[in-house]
Amino acid sequence: MSLQIKYSTEIAKELGKIAVYLPGEIIEVGDIIKFPYGKTSFLKKEAPLGTFTKISSLKNLDVKYSEDDSLGNKHSYKFSSKNSVKSITSANSQIEVVDELPSAYGEITLQFTSEGSIYFHALECYKKQIGDITKLENEIISKSKVLIWDNTYLVTSVTYASNALIMQSRSKNSEITLAGNINGLKTQGIDIGVSSELNIKNQNGDFFIKDWSQNVSVFMELMKFEKETFQVINKNFSPKESRDRLIPVQVNSLII
Repeated sequence: MSLQIKYSTEIAKELGKIAVYLPGEIIEVGDIIKFPYGKTSFLKKEAPLGTFTKISSLKNLDVKYSEDDSLGNKHSYKFSSKNSVKSITSANSQIEVVDELPSAYGEITLQFTSEGSIYFHALECYKKQIGDITKLENEIISKSKVLIWDNTYLVTSVTYASNALIMQSRSKNSEITLAGNINGLKTQGIDIGVSSELNIKNQNGDFFIKDWSQNVSVFMELMKFEKETFQVINKNFSPKESRDRLIPVQVNSLII
């Protein structure tokens, strides 16, 4: 299994989310995308896994829609691959779990013992999403455009991390050392707090690394276009006829 598929399936299994790969790729609500390498192991069925390519967007098609956000309701997501990512802190690091901790220099070494192992730290995530899917579908039809999509998906929401540090090992044995201000650091579960300021000091092995960055795209929600034509059939067209032409993607279908 390729690393991109491993990443997507592990995010789906552990966090119940559809992953943006690579994290931080430019993607927006209303984009229409395909997954050229997205295949499940079972019957090699096409699935929204791995990297994506943009086909078009609702904006390009002049389809109007409303957009909501969850800026007032942020969540953080933190996990590392089970039994294959370990942390070691330097002996001289000052580590305490308190609300106000003076700045302190320290180091953390993360050891990855399996190819494809993930360390995922996305803080204060917020979501942007399409407001009304039903109205959107009717809006597509009302344009009298002929749109034929095969194995194509509409991005209905994108989750962005206010700050994120994401790593995936590309070798069986590798390690990376982070150094800097460990203010707010918790050792249990390799939990790096919002107030930590760590930079990569050195690394051994091959990695994909999304270093500490702001407003990083990490998750998305999708609806799949059925393999049919969106068009106005006749003047008496009923909105009910558009039912189920956009099918929500269920995350459990991505778990291989």
